[in-house]
Amino acid sequence: MENRQIIITTINEQRYEIEGEKAFMPLGTFLREESNLTGTKIVCAEGDCGACTVLLARDIGVDGKLIFKSVNSCILPLYLIDGAQVVTVEGLKISDTELHPVQQSMVDCNGAQCGYCTPGFICAMAGMAEKLKIENKEITEKRAKNFLTGNLCRCTGYKPILEAALSIDLSNVQLLKDRFHNPDWLVEMKEIKGKPVNMNFSVKTIKQNIYLPISIDQAIKAKAADPELRLIGGSTDLGVVVNKGRMTTPKAMALYHIDELKKISHDQEFIVVGATATLSEFEDYIENFIPELKKMLHIFASPQIKNQATLVGNVVNGSPIADTIPFLMVSDSIVALQSVNGVREVLMSEFYLGYKKLDMKPDEIVVSVKIPRLKSHEQLRLYKVSMRKDLDISAVTFAGIIEVEQNIIKKARFCFGGVAATVIRLKDIESKIVGEDFTKSTFEAVALSLQQVISPLSDLRASKEYRMKLAQNFFLKFHNEISTGVVS
Repeated sequence: MENRQIIITTINEQRYEIEGEKAFMPLGTFLREESNLTGTKIVCAEGDCGACTVLLARDIGVDGKLIFKSVNSCILPLYLIDGAQVVTVEGLKISDTELHPVQQSMVDCNGAQCGYCTPGFICAMAGMAEKLKIENKEITEKRAKNFLTGNLCRCTGYKPILEAALSIDLSNVQLLKDRFHNPDWLVEMKEIKGKPVNMNFSVKTIKQNIYLPISIDQAIKAKAADPELRLIGGSTDLGVVVNKGRMTTPKAMALYHIDELKKISHDQEFIVVGATATLSEFEDYIENFIPELKKMLHIFASPQIKNQATLVGNVVNGSPIADTIPFLMVSDSIVALQSVNGVREVLMSEFYLGYKKLDMKPDEIVVSVKIPRLKSHEQLRLYKVSMRKDLDISAVTFAGIIEVEQNIIKKARFCFGGVAATVIRLKDIESKIVGEDFTKSTFEAVALSLQQVISPLSDLRASKEYRMKLAQNFFLKFHNEISTGVVS
């Protein structure tokens, strides 16, 4: 099959063909410097402030129309929007004389002060309006705040911005998927996604490569041929590191054109999450299966981050303070790896061999994560402490699953993040606690024993003493919530 040598995308319905090193350029930079769309601002270049927010449609829904979601353009390389459609704050307006209802509400409510953050707020609100109207939900203050967790106003003008969000009349909002419905582009999108991209070029004698396969077979053969190919998920972590000049990705492979890797499915035993399924898709899917994890994902990151980041990316990144790993480890989830030699499965608790060191061979890629479904008699709790509630890196995370019968502990599994070089499973404590009475004194004894089990470090986010106290208190909180049924 012939490979393409260009990235193809549309921005505000204008078609672009991107070649060579520009394909590594962040979308936000391309908008400002190449497309003269300077409404999109870049401030932090880390995906934290939301000034760079735009709307992105990469997938087609069951109704045959595009699915638009808010994303941070500052950390999104152009090769990750091949075959996608972008709408910026300029593209939102209905005409030269009529604004989008979200834009008009910001004008009417005086929602802009210095104005620098305003385009990002508007695009985030447009993403909110799109999702809530499709789901037939009203805009409430809580929902508005949730959709705007990824946007910062340095003038602290949050009150009029929130008033603008609440004043939006969804009945007057024409969905972007209807406004930008172009049958010709949808046909071309399918054609684009049906032909792999393999771009090879040199920049200052450095060879660079971008590969976008359209099948797992192509992906694993490429990884076998060149183990240095770096797999990129949503670029929500790597994009920051690259922007700050601490890393380059001269050989990049992304898997989002492989349809089977986008899927999330379940049977009686497992929920299976494909490698390119985003965290927002995962969060929506598990709402009725694992509500406790839904709560954790709700404060995991902003909508812009979760609309781009993947569960598998969080797993492979292997951070000791990753928010999803404690749950995946305590639930005995399985990592499915594939190479030209076939599929290999590794238990999550055995996947991490050291700091950023994985039980993963150079020619393997992670194709999915298999999550065992909770049994009716198992009780789960997930805790996280960070300096901010929303959109912040954890100091300590905890996951616990327990089964209690007639006040006797029949099963127990516990994990901590942020107290060691990797997320750790407390197997010694688990074995000792099984068979004990499910009492406060039992958990007080466990909390005291942690001083012999973990040795947290001090850093900018928390001291070792604080982390130890958090870990101990998490066990007491866990017992209190399970015994009383009251979430504290």
